[in-house]
Amino acid sequence: MGRFFPIFLVFLLLQFSIGYPDMESQMMMHPTDYIYFTGQLTCKHLQTPTIQALVLWEHNSVSALFLPFQQLSLDQTVHPYRYDIKARAFGDGILSTDYEFYLDIIHNCSYFIESRQQKIWYQHFNTGENITFNMDIKLE
Repeated sequence: MGRFFPIFLVFLLLQFSIGYPDMESQMMMHPTDYIYFTGQLTCKHLQTPTIQALVLWEHNSVSALFLPFQQLSLDQTVHPYRYDIKARAFGDGILSTDYEFYLDIIHNCSYFIESRQQKIWYQHFNTGENITFNMDIKLE
């Protein structure tokens, strides 16, 4: 009996690990919402600012969530700059039915040309639907 216990234990672990992806996908079935944001970036103080980072976040009632599936296109060749962001979101938590998106931008668009971080908030959007939105942003 003692020799067969480790084999039995390995057998059980294999059974649960093989079925785990199916269990996880059934438990975590959230609708996928496709997000597409586009617009122009201008600067209050400079004609040719440098955008060092541009990341889309979704704010929950508890914390901010990074949207892991993002495609960013940022054209900094001609001012005003153009940005396009494509992302996917999977609902907004248990008690909320709307998305609160914001862009986290690191840029040098300040009077003294020093890098700073700026959050740009979008309007609220309903969950359960695809979102396409155009918004021009003026950095300060």
